[in-house]
Amino acid sequence: MGTKGMLSRRGFLGLGALVAAGTATVGLASCAPQSAADAKKEASAVEGAAVDWLGAPEEIAESAIVETVEADVVVVGGGNGGMFAAAAAAEEGARVVLLEKTPQIGANCREWIGALGSSMQAEKGVEVDKNEVIEQLCFYASHRCDQRLIRLWADHSGETVDWLDDVVREQDSNAYVFLETDTGVGDHGSYRTYAMQHNVQNDDEKLKSLNFVARKLDDLGVEVRVSTAMEQLERADGGQGRVTGVIAKSSEGMVRFNASKGVIVATGGYCANLDMMTAKNKVAVDHCTALEAPGESNYGDGIRAALWAGAAMDEQPTVMVFDRGGVPAGAKGGCAYTQPGIMTHIGSQPFLKVNKDGERFCNESVPYDFMYAAGSLERDGVYCEVWDANWVEQVEQFHTLACSRIIPSPTGGQVQIFNVESETGMIEETLIPAGVVVESDTLEGLASKLQVPEEAFVKTVERYNELCALGKDEDFGKESYRMLPIDTPPYRAATIGGQLLCTLDGLRVNADLQVLDSNHDPIPGLYAAGNDSGGFFANNYPELLPGIACGRTITFGRLAGKTVAGL
Repeated sequence: MGTKGMLSRRGFLGLGALVAAGTATVGLASCAPQSAADAKKEASAVEGAAVDWLGAPEEIAESAIVETVEADVVVVGGGNGGMFAAAAAAEEGARVVLLEKTPQIGANCREWIGALGSSMQAEKGVEVDKNEVIEQLCFYASHRCDQRLIRLWADHSGETVDWLDDVVREQDSNAYVFLETDTGVGDHGSYRTYAMQHNVQNDDEKLKSLNFVARKLDDLGVEVRVSTAMEQLERADGGQGRVTGVIAKSSEGMVRFNASKGVIVATGGYCANLDMMTAKNKVAVDHCTALEAPGESNYGDGIRAALWAGAAMDEQPTVMVFDRGGVPAGAKGGCAYTQPGIMTHIGSQPFLKVNKDGERFCNESVPYDFMYAAGSLERDGVYCEVWDANWVEQVEQFHTLACSRIIPSPTGGQVQIFNVESETGMIEETLIPAGVVVESDTLEGLASKLQVPEEAFVKTVERYNELCALGKDEDFGKESYRMLPIDTPPYRAATIGGQLLCTLDGLRVNADLQVLDSNHDPIPGLYAAGNDSGGFFANNYPELLPGIACGRTITFGRLAGKTVAGL
């Protein structure tokens, strides 16, 4: 390519300025599968659309390029997927550059890793039916997924975790990857779970896996550029040929990163981009009450750049939502981006839950996404969770798993993010002062503070306690061992909505992680991993298959890195 004149839309497709979080108020129907033109039409043609979420690539003067960097592989995004991709490509002998728009790689590390076929499972005699897990994931997605991608994870996730274990042990003889075998299989009604959750720890505490991977990147000679945001993908032959690299913005100016083998985008989805969320995931915008703070990442950089390059995107909007979006009594859903609530971890415990009419409305043992979804259909899109002075003993009997766990695992896993002491501190020092948790010595007083009808609320609690004494939930079918009464003051309750963690709909990819266009043909030189990639989830996130999101991300990151480096 020439070195004079303008970098025009003829051959250079990318992001330009990021769309700031705005006040778009319309939802947009998706069309299958979206090309750049389809997405552009959707973004601009709907009546009342306040913001064009897709935007258009900016023209950048050649004179603005202050540096050109040559690489075999350019990875965009320094989170789980990008770091594993960069390490894998470097191990294959490729010259790798890793770009991260924030000042630090690995900042948004996810610690629960779902995997099958790991050496830890073999050592502990754990046998999981791979086909059963694959079909469970397809079932959660209503088969709006690519089963080949799910099998790709199932076939390669174990070796990815084994690689991580080797990296960890090389750096710290006391650290290792741990397999959590406490699953409670058979105790969760219709929802199965499996011994597939791995995490990095020593015998005393959880550890950040990406700290170890970051040091491995340094050992492998990966060039890491932080505070460097992708602005454009470069594509040859007037925008119709292979993706040849990236233009990124650093503090010194625009930098061209040429990639002789390919570019891997792993920028983390788009949950922080309100305009894009309003267009693509309006239900979550309307009903979620809290965010897991995304910082400067998760603005859809990789997805929009690829859409401009002609990529196709999942048609089914999908988000990861936990039932932990605490808000003050009387609040409504939909405040996550305006007056966000507070992460209320206890919300994932299967205590009695009632709507704003004071009535029970579903089985409280359903997965996190499902509980939030049921509550979103109720008055004001939120609901109330109720517990009493016996909550610690009840939580122990509930025996919840993965990141909802409060009681330590009996198998030695350092997996819980809260324990009883920290949960108590969170409630008393943060949630009660914020009005998220209310307290009373009477049920009538609790109803008043929750702003729900007293008579209906008391009647609901009395009925619930009757069912607990009976030992059978005749109304909603919750497991008998989780039917525990609300009968010992002080009584407490929280108003809960959904806590949005991330988006899960992304770019269409094939089993080589190549990004596909609207004709299902691969775009040469362009790959995606993590939440920039799609085809794996739909409708919701299957929380009772613990760690599957991170497991997919690191597995596909590693496979993409190996694939591109081997070209």
